[in-house]
Amino acid sequence: MTTFVGIDVGGTSVRVLAETPDGRGELVTAPVAGSYDAFLTQVTGLCAGTARPAGVGVGLPGTSGESGPLFVPALPWLEGRPLREDLEARLDAPVRLGLDGHLTLLAEAAEGAAKGVGSAVLLAVGTGIGGALLIDGRIWRGVHGSAGSWGWLPAGMPDDPVHDSAHGPFEQAASGSSLRDGPALVAAARAGDERARAALDAYAARLGRGVAAVASTIDPEIILIGGGLADAMDVLGPPLQRHVARFASPDGRRVPVRPAALGSRAGVVGALLIARTEEW
Repeated sequence: MTTFVGIDVGGTSVRVLAETPDGRGELVTAPVAGSYDAFLTQVTGLCAGTARPAGVGVGLPGTSGESGPLFVPALPWLEGRPLREDLEARLDAPVRLGLDGHLTLLAEAAEGAAKGVGSAVLLAVGTGIGGALLIDGRIWRGVHGSAGSWGWLPAGMPDDPVHDSAHGPFEQAASGSSLRDGPALVAAARAGDERARAALDAYAARLGRGVAAVASTIDPEIILIGGGLADAMDVLGPPLQRHVARFASPDGRRVPVRPAALGSRAGVVGALLIARTEEW
């Protein structure tokens, strides 16, 4: 029986999803290991319950070259290691690596909120800001594999932002980490708390500058907000769209901003998709 495996590696957790002709199995989640050798052992163990896979896709929170990760701020012990080769030896299967934001949008285009569109942008807003770009139905990966790194936009920051080699200006201003007590604030805003709504409006103004820049310069059919903020778009969406309209070009104002649909499963679904294709 042909089996494919998707592996989504985050800064704190790793998710594994297997697929056979009979369908997809249960999603398995575990805290990510703390070192390279322990990570290889962990992935091997998580895949032990599946038959020898015909292909394995791995999504990483950073960029990779042909053989391994190059820049992974959340897991620096992965950088420069021959991850693809080592996993292929352990799993006895071909392995493909991808940037997690790219794989998230790939999944949204195949099964989620970007299904049926030719162009889309994903802003994955969590502890950082990453994402991806879909052009003519294909993920544009960029020359170095990092297209969609929206966190490096010079938007929403003072004229002289703090230099941080791992986190760009827009990310410093508008990531989920910049929103203090985010879940509590969102809950209070849903309950009608005006102070919470005002705080979300101020945050939406910072986030809206970057979204407006992307909408104006790329002019996609849709912009998706993914990551941890996707679930807050019921209260964040209206002020965000209003601030995008303030800062965007006339055509940029027409681009709808919507929540991503697949939630935390999107990355591992995208990893599964590249496991079963030869074109990635």
